[in-house]
Amino acid sequence: MKRLNRKRSRLWVFGLASLVLCFIFLGSALAGSAQAFFPGETKGFNINSEYDYFGRNSISATLRQAGDKALFYVDDELWNSGGNDQINSAVLKLLSEFDEIIYPRVTKVFGAEWNPGIDNEGRITILLFKMKDIAGGYFNTIDEFPKSVFPLSNEREMVYLNSNFLGTARINNFLAHEFQHLINYYQKEKLRGVVEDIWLNEARSEYAPTLCGYDEALAGSNLEKRSREFIQNSSDSLTEWREKIGDYGSVNLFMQYLMSRYGEVFLKETMRSEKTGIASINDALEKLGFKEKFEDVFMNWLVANYANDCLLGEQKIFCYLNSNLADFKIIPNLTTFLLPVKNKIFSFSDNTKDWSGRWYRISGGGENLDLKLEFKSQTGENFKAAVLVLKSDGKKEIQFFSTDPEGKFWKIFKGFGSEIDSIVLIPFSYGKKENFTANESLKNFSYSMELGETGSLAVAPVLTPSPAVSSVSQKIPSYPDGSLIRAEEDYKVYVIKGNFKRWIQSPQILLSYSHWDWNKIIKVSTADRDWYKDAGLIRAENDYKVYEANGDMSKHWLNISTRQFTDSGRDWNMIFAVNKAELDLYKTGADVMR
Repeated sequence: MKRLNRKRSRLWVFGLASLVLCFIFLGSALAGSAQAFFPGETKGFNINSEYDYFGRNSISATLRQAGDKALFYVDDELWNSGGNDQINSAVLKLLSEFDEIIYPRVTKVFGAEWNPGIDNEGRITILLFKMKDIAGGYFNTIDEFPKSVFPLSNEREMVYLNSNFLGTARINNFLAHEFQHLINYYQKEKLRGVVEDIWLNEARSEYAPTLCGYDEALAGSNLEKRSREFIQNSSDSLTEWREKIGDYGSVNLFMQYLMSRYGEVFLKETMRSEKTGIASINDALEKLGFKEKFEDVFMNWLVANYANDCLLGEQKIFCYLNSNLADFKIIPNLTTFLLPVKNKIFSFSDNTKDWSGRWYRISGGGENLDLKLEFKSQTGENFKAAVLVLKSDGKKEIQFFSTDPEGKFWKIFKGFGSEIDSIVLIPFSYGKKENFTANESLKNFSYSMELGETGSLAVAPVLTPSPAVSSVSQKIPSYPDGSLIRAEEDYKVYVIKGNFKRWIQSPQILLSYSHWDWNKIIKVSTADRDWYKDAGLIRAENDYKVYEANGDMSKHWLNISTRQFTDSGRDWNMIFAVNKAELDLYKTGADVMR
């Protein structure tokens, strides 16, 4: 059995710190012989001295509680220091949380851990001991190997938790996070023989608490913490993993956006893929019938971080669908106000790393002035960019650009300072797509701004032309209300009513109605599907409450007056009546107050 015993990376878990040793190997280690586990037994464990509060590298711990899915060992020194009743009560609470919430919800999406694994035991081991304040917990890959390969292996499927957090809500987050790492090892390394990119492995672990419902109440949640961290580090590269707090904010917010848009089935496909990182995301998008690629999703996410406006564009792609992030917005890296000086060029230089966001707001100008914006990659790297146009009447537009072979693009914006209030340039570099490190190279770029009288500036060439949109006559579809439709080459099924369509987000919804059947789904043209406007408002039969159904299978009561409903631009015909079985499938989120 050949293995390359090479230390691949060190992962910090849950934004605090923990060591994960990842090894590339061929073949698999055999499960060990069955071990006997009984309450009160004492075992010796190897631990990481870097995180242990006392700097120890081994401890003795006793099995204090055994659940259906986990064995809970507590450090003997901790136990003997007093407060046993409190410790035992907190462990029992954590046991129940793991058996009833964390294990079923996390395995439903990510799959199972190695079970029975190297210890031939159907339950994982959870070891609690006092760690330094920076550490919430960790998972160590070498525990999945026999001692003959790694002498410091504990030969168990196990995770380590900081006992300082016993009795707090945070320990549930830590356990969900570390458990995903344990699953990831089995699903990717052992079953498929590939080592997942650190950033995506951590992104899944960051989303595990959300799967468990721990982010539904925003105050004090991991999501609230990560949102603040991301605002402070919004230009942190998504794919470069430096073991910094900002890394966790990036992957968490990206996963929140990704999951609310593509759902749990998408996350399952990335885990099942034989590919890793960006390639696994592209693989999942293709298998599920989506036309966009990773760079498209990333671009849309960057726009959403600044605009977060569900009315911008189509399909709500420039906003977070999670109601807890409805007001989330980042601050631009730089804001420039241009005085109405004609034919003077203002330039700005900066650098970035692949898959890192930058936001530059440009305002000013004046009557009868145009703005010429020119972007240039200093080293010829590939860049894409969005330009968000904020008009004086409050309307917004989004335009997309790619650099030409010389690393440039440019555009003239007419009426800058009169019709246009400001623009936001959002560029990113996307050259590297695999083999990311903790220190990626910088990509230098610059952009220049020039004001001129209307029509006086040089006409910008069209570098990446978009297909012309023409006005054509389309026959109005005549499918009966209540019909189930699906466009060719699209997996999404909709129910229609009037000129609105509602996405049936899961098979469980379809099965909630006896008159619906898979065989009754009508395949329609893309044009017919797009003729119907999207609607996401539902109410239970014989109930006045109207809910907004989001793409993450959450429902949010419209706690507003009828006047507010009308003034908001919503249409009463957008409301679909649903049965109780379907309504109960949605988890309850925060009320919509506007």
